[in-house]
Amino acid sequence: MQNLYNSKIDFQESTETKDDYGTVTTIWDNVEGLTDIPVRINILHGVARGESIVNNKLFWNRDAKIYCSYYSDLTTKMRIVYNDINYDIVDFSNVDEIGKFMVIYVKKEED
Repeated sequence: MQNLYNSKIDFQESTETKDDYGTVTTIWDNVEGLTDIPVRINILHGVARGESIVNNKLFWNRDAKIYCSYYSDLTTKMRIVYNDINYDIVDFSNVDEIGKFMVIYVKKEED
């Protein structure tokens, strides 16, 4: 499986700070030990993206599936950076529930 990992990603966590006027600023930083992680990325199309139509507008809940080794400390509050594009983590799947491989479902961050 690891021979199929042909891309690399970084995981990031956010911290929020307030200035003297109460304005909140979110800062994203790489998670130590979770950078340049080898992965396989499958960009999804059509129904595989979880598409639905609401009020004649197309919505979806994921843009890609990322296959990688298992990491127990990941959360949906983190994000992934791949090719300088940010992706929100939507969900995880522990393949075969053995803690060796996982699938991460992501959605491209909206501007």
